[in-house]
Amino acid sequence: MKKIIFLAVTFFALYGCFSDESSEVVTPQPVEIQWSLSGTFGNATIDSINVDTELPEMINRTGTSTLHLDGFDTAYFEKKITLRHLQIGAGADVDIDDEGNFTFNNMEVFGLCENTNSIEIFPTVKENVNLNPSSVTLYSY
Repeated sequence: MKKIIFLAVTFFALYGCFSDESSEVVTPQPVEIQWSLSGTFGNATIDSINVDTELPEMINRTGTSTLHLDGFDTAYFEKKITLRHLQIGAGADVDIDDEGNFTFNNMEVFGLCENTNSIEIFPTVKENVNLNPSSVTLYSY
């Protein structure tokens, strides 16, 4: 009988040592990240834009645009960004390099729309990240 009680006590003691009730999944606290854009958008140069902005001239639909996501950090951002034309729904999902730069073909994003080349830019972020702003729209009329 002593042997059974000893085994039971040993079992519960070992169970207490090996059971890890603190291994519950802990959801990371939300983090708010400020960001902006810099670079060349068609034939316009932008510098630290973090609000919806009207650009001074019609953007050239040919060629490429190269922008930098200011504040880029792989701890918060995925290495993808989404660009969507406001009027026709064209767009692209573009890779971001390790430094936060991305390049896209203007025709792919702007399509053949004659009157405006305005796009909304959405960075892709990790699950616990809230962006401020959530997106930036560049208006070009």
